[in-house]
Amino acid sequence: MIDRKKLMDAWESDSFYSLQLEVGDRCEQDCIYCYMNALPGENNTLSDEDISRILEDSVEMGITAIEWLGGEPLLRENIFRHMEEARDLGLRNNIWTGGLPLEDESVIERCAELADPGLISVHASTIDRELYEKLHPHRTAADLDVILKGVEGLLEIGYNPGRMLNSVTFTGLQTAKDMIDTIDHFDKEFGIATSLNVYHTYLRPGFDPGELSRFVPDRNEVARVYSRLRKQYGGAPMPMNCVDRFYCSTTVAVLCDGSVTPCATIRDEKAPNIHSGEGFGDICRRFIDDLIFKCLKLKMNLPAPCRECGSNDICFGCRSRSYSAGRGIYGMDTACFRGRTS
Repeated sequence: MIDRKKLMDAWESDSFYSLQLEVGDRCEQDCIYCYMNALPGENNTLSDEDISRILEDSVEMGITAIEWLGGEPLLRENIFRHMEEARDLGLRNNIWTGGLPLEDESVIERCAELADPGLISVHASTIDRELYEKLHPHRTAADLDVILKGVEGLLEIGYNPGRMLNSVTFTGLQTAKDMIDTIDHFDKEFGIATSLNVYHTYLRPGFDPGELSRFVPDRNEVARVYSRLRKQYGGAPMPMNCVDRFYCSTTVAVLCDGSVTPCATIRDEKAPNIHSGEGFGDICRRFIDDLIFKCLKLKMNLPAPCRECGSNDICFGCRSRSYSAGRGIYGMDTACFRGRTS
């Protein structure tokens, strides 16, 4: 899924490996914990011209992979045309879908065609039908059947399970056991690994942080889930972020409102914006040090507990969780359970 050589080249040269590209905020999955308040109707959507210019700038900057995000990217009518455009420019397509559009066999076929040799990720944060409806209050557990059947459809036409993920969000509404059961299911039934996001959307627009605190899982529960994830990867140490520090610091995001941030879950209304008259490439060049967390590449600049952590070769904590908790992007990861008591 990842060209590690190109990734490490980007790390060493203080440049980018991947672009997270939010094509719009429309989504029908109704995740109660959504970090961007995606809705069935569109609020913010990048134009076709915006996307084409962003892809051209990405090539110029040496970016390798495009992470197609939403909302639900597959709900965009012409999404496959843009993926073809990216492929023709030599970019690798990584598709992050909630999974519901995979009910359409033609969508399955197009995703498999255009993602190769990249990634296809679905989103099922539980396989428990009752809990699924709790996490998606305006939907039914029938959606879970659609997602799992879509995964089966991709495998049946020959898509490599090693280039698929189930991207889950672990919240305070789930137990560690439920999360582990979900990881086990995708592993044993499909041979598909899990990408774990620990809830951190304290700044969800329109919601009081106190109300959102119920979504924050206990650190001891997080530690139990990470123990299972380590088995998934052969016992290797796991970063606290959903990717290791090399991928995290070689990624840049363009949000559906045009904001340019280090990560799609860092939603800063003061961030530079492509609609302000400055192009994506120019913004990246001007703000490169912040976008790649350059100072955190030196371990002496890590938050104090991280400097002594045995995992700091691969991890510098989730910058988005620190930001969302009001500690800035360089603060301590609030979900980290390693070597801390507070």
